[in-house]
Amino acid sequence: MGFGMFFKRFFLPLLLFEMGSLLLIGAIYALIIYNWNANWPTWFIWLFPLIISLFLLFIFKNRLFKISSAEVNPFNGLISNLLLFIGIPVLTVIFFIPLSQSLRYNFGQVKRLQSINELKAHERPAFLDVEDWYVDRMRVIPLKTVSKPGLFSSKRLEVNVLFIVPVFSREDAYQTFAKAWLAFDYHQTFTKGELQEGRDDEFVNSSLTHFRRMNIREFRYLEAYPRGNQYDAFVKMAQVHNYFKTGFGTVYKGQEVDRDYLSAYFLKYFLFLFSIIGIPVILVLSLLFRVLQKNGLARNNGS
Repeated sequence: MGFGMFFKRFFLPLLLFEMGSLLLIGAIYALIIYNWNANWPTWFIWLFPLIISLFLLFIFKNRLFKISSAEVNPFNGLISNLLLFIGIPVLTVIFFIPLSQSLRYNFGQVKRLQSINELKAHERPAFLDVEDWYVDRMRVIPLKTVSKPGLFSSKRLEVNVLFIVPVFSREDAYQTFAKAWLAFDYHQTFTKGELQEGRDDEFVNSSLTHFRRMNIREFRYLEAYPRGNQYDAFVKMAQVHNYFKTGFGTVYKGQEVDRDYLSAYFLKYFLFLFSIIGIPVILVLSLLFRVLQKNGLARNNGS
């Protein structure tokens, strides 16, 4: 099998399948966020492309390579399936994470209000553009948490300093319950020895100083805080605040950058990842499939 046949039989089908999968997944996701404007949790951003990618592989696997049992023995066929059904879905998830961010900033609808008081209970827009809104940093609730930054980080710990403040209308601040919540997250990793020495105290103090000096009025709009561990912590913090009321528990973060710029940034990041990771990995997978097929043919001919 020459280079042209290898390219046509393995590399090109894999590349087109990955591009087509991302195009379909992205189109479905864009329709979802445009019509429902939902702030999906992190696990959904991983699970959504994973399931669709596996489903598409199950349907198009035989058409993708057309490798029959006569070409590859059962053992090599098993390895091929493992490589295909693990490698491609994992790649899809990796690429979809920045792509989903770009789509969210591009297709997510903005709720524009004159006053924060116009926001209705249980209304949770992904982006909020408000003329009249006000926060008092003296009403802040602080929280410090220590956790592992990842599954494989056993020697370092992540210190998170969280601040949450209620959002009011400036005209009648403190006369009603908060209509939303503005969250601030600071994080830094330390070794266990550094924590025992109290090195994190300096980080906590600098975070508090930055929070107090921040010009919150420079925020162009409010963006729904990403749903994850920190989001859950912020919601619990809001629920113990004096100005909390059921129905007005949406947590936002201030955004100084235009949505168009962020959408373009994450799209460029997606294309960059696809260029430096996607194409080389697909090429390696194609070579592995070719070796497995060739090995299977040799064994079949030898028998």
